[in-house]
Amino acid sequence: MGAKYRVTSLGCKVNQYEAQHLREALEGFGLTPAGPGEPPDLAVVNTCAVTSTAARKSRQAIRRAAACRTPVLVVGCSTPGEAERLRRLPGVCAVLGHDVPLPTALHDLLVQKLGFEPPGSTRAQEPLETCVAVEHPAAPENDGWMMPETRQGTRQEARRRAQLTMPIISPPADDVKSGRTLDASIRRFDGHQRAFLKVQDGCDANCTYCIIPKLRPVLRWKPIPRAVQEVADLVAAGHREIVVSGIFLGAYGRATARAERLRETGRPLADLVAALAQVPGLARLRLSSLEPGDVDEALLAVLAGYPACVPHLHLPLQSGSARTLRRMGRQYGPGDYLDLLDRVRCGLDRPALTTDVIVGFPGESEEDFAATLQLAERAGFVKIHAFPFSPRAGTAAARRSPDFVDGTLVRTRMARLAELEASTSLAFRRQFVGRTERVLVERRIERPGQPPVCVGHADRYFPVEFTAGALEPGAVVSVCIEHVDNLVTRGRLEERNDECRSKNE
Repeated sequence: MGAKYRVTSLGCKVNQYEAQHLREALEGFGLTPAGPGEPPDLAVVNTCAVTSTAARKSRQAIRRAAACRTPVLVVGCSTPGEAERLRRLPGVCAVLGHDVPLPTALHDLLVQKLGFEPPGSTRAQEPLETCVAVEHPAAPENDGWMMPETRQGTRQEARRRAQLTMPIISPPADDVKSGRTLDASIRRFDGHQRAFLKVQDGCDANCTYCIIPKLRPVLRWKPIPRAVQEVADLVAAGHREIVVSGIFLGAYGRATARAERLRETGRPLADLVAALAQVPGLARLRLSSLEPGDVDEALLAVLAGYPACVPHLHLPLQSGSARTLRRMGRQYGPGDYLDLLDRVRCGLDRPALTTDVIVGFPGESEEDFAATLQLAERAGFVKIHAFPFSPRAGTAAARRSPDFVDGTLVRTRMARLAELEASTSLAFRRQFVGRTERVLVERRIERPGQPPVCVGHADRYFPVEFTAGALEPGAVVSVCIEHVDNLVTRGRLEERNDECRSKNE
């Protein structure tokens, strides 16, 4: 019987992607996943370090994994800052940083340290593409699909702007030689209908509450041809939606995330999205977090011009207070954010906006929090991911303990923000009652004595449930929205359903 492995992953979309890359690499050496209750021969813990709580939970996960005397491999964001501490934990056999070549490191660990005899090596990485510009075709015409009118021009003009020929950018030769490009790729995304695609790594933005620039300071990115091939592989594996992710996605193809240091020209993120949106068989393409400065006219034109691109953007706000945003070290003010919202609503058809907000940042006054509520109400977010401030050792914000906000007050503000979110989400979803939305089925729920129900996310990111019929997870279907309340959005499966784009007739 071959060796078994188990991967435990904490943290964000990038961590989940990297965990899948580890699974595929281990399986390339002949290991297989351990089943439920089955002790593995190797445990892998993919750590998170974005907050002190996350770092503590990562160490707890390592101890649990080692409880059955299983050797533990530690990877992830905690490794650069806590390598020695992690190595001293019982059961830890190796700690791997982000930039270690994974196939070589795993071979050395499995053969030399653990005495495994893997039957083969991981699949060879494809060679880096040569540094040439390749032109890809314009966005296809789609009868019956209409773009919204915008203040910048008519639907036809917006479509024309999206159809401008855009070069596929390959990395400069110096980036290839220095290893600044991302080589890792995956062929499937276990346990998910939507697959994450990591195209960027590293951040040097240095927000005062964030430790990531100290842990992942080197900015790297994946060449467009390689990203296109990876999406094709994921679609072939059955994933109809791809979520494009990165540590600082807006810095894709750039040497820095700091706007004042940026010297490059061009539109690398827009070029990437345009290329990915044309992969045959891809139903939906979604972007993860973007900063206000990342969403330029080129990107909006691409999002509006390709049917695979959904009208949804996740735009972290963090605070609506100009004073608090300066203390956070954010690269925008409330006015910049509001201007972005206007541009997004002009360029996209009733876009869904989701966001992140930190509540109780050191020194946050009632006036500061009121500004956040006011801006959030104006934005009309369909989802607000709210987080109480958590001091992270090693960051500037953590040193401001005299300004920490009382925990009871933070919880009260969190509740007020949640109440506002319920109101804005309800108002946003109500406008789609009687209209048809495209939904990716993610779960099928069977209840005794009742017809089965499917649950999935619409293009605009709100969850929808409807009577399932014969549908299974992975289907992309048209659903007419019939009922919306604070708890749920319900719809009816369209009788004629060709798994095409969202239509509002």
